[in-house]
Amino acid sequence: MRTFPAFLALLSLAGGLCPAQRIGDVRDPDVRHDEGWTSLFNGKDFGRLVIVLKGEDGKPRRFFDETASKQSTFYVEGGLLKTTGTPNGYIRTSDVYDNYVFHVEVRFPSAGNSGVLAHIQQDQVWPRAIECQLYQAHMGRIFPIQGAYLDGGEMIHAADKPPGEWNTYQVYAEEGRIATVLNGVLVSMGSHANPWIGYIGLQSEGVPAEFRNLKVRRHSPSHHLWPKGEPGKR
Repeated sequence: MRTFPAFLALLSLAGGLCPAQRIGDVRDPDVRHDEGWTSLFNGKDFGRLVIVLKGEDGKPRRFFDETASKQSTFYVEGGLLKTTGTPNGYIRTSDVYDNYVFHVEVRFPSAGNSGVLAHIQQDQVWPRAIECQLYQAHMGRIFPIQGAYLDGGEMIHAADKPPGEWNTYQVYAEEGRIATVLNGVLVSMGSHANPWIGYIGLQSEGVPAEFRNLKVRRHSPSHHLWPKGEPGKR
């Protein structure tokens, strides 16, 4: 059974705590995956990202591909992915992921709130998922939302930069363990995540936020669900 020391070794191998080395799939050390990053945002359009917003009737509305122009909460400007913060919602991957490193850089014009949603299940606002906090005062904290489960997740360090500056944020997920690394500092760890597979998303939650350099590494999509499928459940 793998423990957190082994998980910390994964963080080192994945490049969060030391230069990147060979990365194999934890379920089969003989299986090799692409050692590079896969970009999720090209700085020009939404690509295959899916936008989920809370409608006036309280039900979630999804926008993807050509329908993305029918909403104004998320938009692309100057090579950045931006959100106005209203209404509440998120922008997520079209594929489901289980074991991965997710990288994003985030900046708030003023003290703000957002989050990385890991292991998103059925689209709701808010969905059942594991939230990795981007709220300025608790950036890096990990906690379950909407009936999800997680052991731990408390902050052990603080490493956020002030409003107006870019923060580099990484989420490491491996077989139910999850950790956040903020500006090169390990901030939080949790285990026994349920769910531990799903979409990855970024929240729109009340205030403007800016994102860039969205990418995922060492990913193993369980399903390709573009455009309208629902994630598998375990």
